Amino acid sequence: MEIADIITYGHAEEGQGTEGVMLHPWDDGIKMPFGKDVFIHAVKHMRLRVEELLERNGYTLNDISFLIPHQANTRIMDNVAENLGVPKEKVFVNISELGNTGCPSSAIALSQNLDRIKKGDILALTVFGGGYSSGALLLKA
Repeated sequence: MEIADIITYGHAEEGQGTEGVMLHPWDDGIKMPFGKDVFIHAVKHMRLRVEELLERNGYTLNDISFLIPHQANTRIMDNVAENLGVPKEKVFVNISELGNTGCPSSAIALSQNLDRIKKGDILALTVFGGGYSSGALLLKA
């Protein structure tokens, strides 16, 4: 597989970016006091990153063979896929099996589905994390 393009952004200035997800491992663990705000921004930015990468590489949403979203929340993944118009059978999902595996979740989902990928496929990975950071990766098989 070849990395066609990659993009990352920070959005801490948006919404509750600096307080949306807080990690205090010795005290309170992980806190997400503004879950609705996290959801809204995650869906928005995961979609935008995919659209941006496709546009700047001369592809359309119809060219996506598979979408591999960050495996943090089923509702977020479903909304991103729906907003992009990607059917469920083209979305790699493992959250019901593994739960939220955090940062490597998209890479794990990709590795679990390598047998489904054919030469010439275009894959879009899209992520959103604590501190309201987003990114996407475009892969060519």
